[in-house]
Amino acid sequence: MIKKRLTLACLAMLLAGETSAATEKPADSTASAVIADELVVTGRKGDMLQQVTGTESKLLNPSQMSVYRVINMVPSLNQMSVDPYGLADISNYHESFRFRGVEATAGGVPSTTVNVEHLPVTGRPGGGASIFDLENFSNINIYTGGIPANRGFGLANVGGKIDMEILRPSETAGLTLKQGFGSSDYFSRTFMRLDTGELTEGVRSFVSFSHSDTDKWKGEGGSERNNFMAGVSGEASERVKLEAFLTYSRTEMNTYRPLTYAQVEDFDENHDLDYGTDPGDYWYYGYNRNSFEDWMLLGNLEIRTGEESLLNVRPYYWSDKGYYLETITQSNAQNRIRRWDMEHDLKGILASYATTLGDVDIEAGYHYHSQERPGPPTSWKVYRVEDNGPVFDRWGILSNTSSHEMHAPYVVAKYRHGSFDIEGGMKYVRYTLPSIITYQTTGIGDVDYDEAIRSDPETDAFASAPDKKSFARLFPNLTLRASLLDGWSAHLSYGENYVTHVDIYPYFIAQRALFTNAGVSFQDLWDDREMEISRNLELGMQFSGDNWKIVPTVYYASHRNKQANLYDPEIGAYYPQNDADAEAWGVELEAECEPFDRLSLYGSFSWNRFYFTQDVFTESGTLIDVDGEQVPDAPEFLIRALASYRIGDVTLSPVIRYTSDRYGDILHKEKVDGATLVDFDVTWRTRMLGAKQADLSLSFLNVFDTKYVSIISASDYKTLKTAYQPGMPFTLVASVSLHY
Repeated sequence: MIKKRLTLACLAMLLAGETSAATEKPADSTASAVIADELVVTGRKGDMLQQVTGTESKLLNPSQMSVYRVINMVPSLNQMSVDPYGLADISNYHESFRFRGVEATAGGVPSTTVNVEHLPVTGRPGGGASIFDLENFSNINIYTGGIPANRGFGLANVGGKIDMEILRPSETAGLTLKQGFGSSDYFSRTFMRLDTGELTEGVRSFVSFSHSDTDKWKGEGGSERNNFMAGVSGEASERVKLEAFLTYSRTEMNTYRPLTYAQVEDFDENHDLDYGTDPGDYWYYGYNRNSFEDWMLLGNLEIRTGEESLLNVRPYYWSDKGYYLETITQSNAQNRIRRWDMEHDLKGILASYATTLGDVDIEAGYHYHSQERPGPPTSWKVYRVEDNGPVFDRWGILSNTSSHEMHAPYVVAKYRHGSFDIEGGMKYVRYTLPSIITYQTTGIGDVDYDEAIRSDPETDAFASAPDKKSFARLFPNLTLRASLLDGWSAHLSYGENYVTHVDIYPYFIAQRALFTNAGVSFQDLWDDREMEISRNLELGMQFSGDNWKIVPTVYYASHRNKQANLYDPEIGAYYPQNDADAEAWGVELEAECEPFDRLSLYGSFSWNRFYFTQDVFTESGTLIDVDGEQVPDAPEFLIRALASYRIGDVTLSPVIRYTSDRYGDILHKEKVDGATLVDFDVTWRTRMLGAKQADLSLSFLNVFDTKYVSIISASDYKTLKTAYQPGMPFTLVASVSLHY
């Protein structure tokens, strides 16, 4: 490792317990050489590469199944966990995660924040959040603010995007075996990866498998996950490379019972409240579970058409099948059990051509993406609970299958001159929402979706939107960079991002009578949908010396057509509308240093203000003063710090994370206190049992058993029915990794 360039991931150095040789990369490269046991996380500030944190660390992510747990040390990225292993960290069927205060998947957005190899290969809702084992990935690139035109593909990229790069098959044969155990209440995970080395000239492959089993830390139930991944990489010639990767995942999960704010106010009494064990009760743990089976396949074809020209084609496919089962409380205050069945897929292709003309690097490409519903939901079935268990009550929703569709051609160019360079691009996004045909369900019993559709139900025209809604717009980005002095550089960037919310459909169904009386059809509401646009401006600098680095950043973002759940007095209904505006300001600071050979330090600070720029109506029709108020679940301050001290082959690593106060509602009546969490890890790197490298780790999570609120399940603009989840208790995790 070349210490004059502390651009290698700080935690990869801190928690690995040793420095390792790495090939130095150009400042604009996203590649990083890592030892086999590290996962490098990089952040992109205005598209200036800053590798800020990351490792395959049991301390930050003991399950190795949640990418969000890994990146939680990066400034302005806030992820909260309800369990120590990341499997149950879901809020409103989406990942509990915010970029600079922005919840990128809120409002029924059918997109995840994570891409793989630049491709949006999983969707939401469904089982796509945790279908990857992180040991099979080499880099995690984080984009915040304006995203380059050749990155951030998918149905949404507002706030930011995470891009994971697959760890390619090794040139030499190798075997990795891992076993982990943990408390709270029980956790076990077994992982194996086999690299074949060279099968024939230029052809390599790998296969991996993992099995995870965990009990919930409170209440009954748990999670079980089986995961398989395989990859093959081959070179047909010096100019042609072909790769294919396959992932299969099967997950069964019991969820945690959320708390109301009244229960949060008496937190000591309700901290351990969860679902019960009586099948005759609506709050039975067996009525609150998820089950999903996922397949993912992607390919990569590279054809080098010249010394400085490359044609790249990447097709992909994802299939998701399963269900959510959960207790709900209806508007009439009666409880029911709802089953949401899903069987949907997505597919697409990304093609690009890159070349160099003089001093200008140019890339032009085209992205096509098609993704089946849900969301919005295609079917809900509702059950009532009697003495012998659930009894079918009615269909909540029955509608057609249809797809979101996106076309996105783009072009980017980069010019370098001396210590300055400029990079800009343009992406044209044409996004078409799916048509929605609602069916009348009278007389349809407890049958599966296909049988219900085969019964030829009548169309509910008033609750349908057969005419598709399309959006088309150019999204520019521009970045200026300068190396001003030795170890001193700066960048200025501008970029525009997008998202479209599609959760208005269940609001309409639930309040159908009100819309009927007002003569407002669902097609009317669908036609009024607008794409939310964020405009992002950022200024950052980097100061570095032989063994230290400081990176300050300031940013501004303006959100237009922001979705808000507002009351419409003419209809008498409360539903999502696209006429709210918001702004964000922020300051981020990172620092890392190695004061002497055995001690490494890393810290990050962020101040994020994401607030309304207008007043809004409550559900009762009253105008409330929220102009300038922070949106719910967006902490204003985040502080992260990590130290690593090496004693021979043993590394001691404490981590401190502070999250400031948050609010669960826009009225700021439901305040959630901030929390400081302390973790500690001991890792011994040695050789044993014939392995080239062995890592034995003991991680203490939430050392002081702090009781705190983790996930807040609330829309940015919701005024009622926010749900809260207690955070994980003290947890002890032990693991051993053997590399052959």
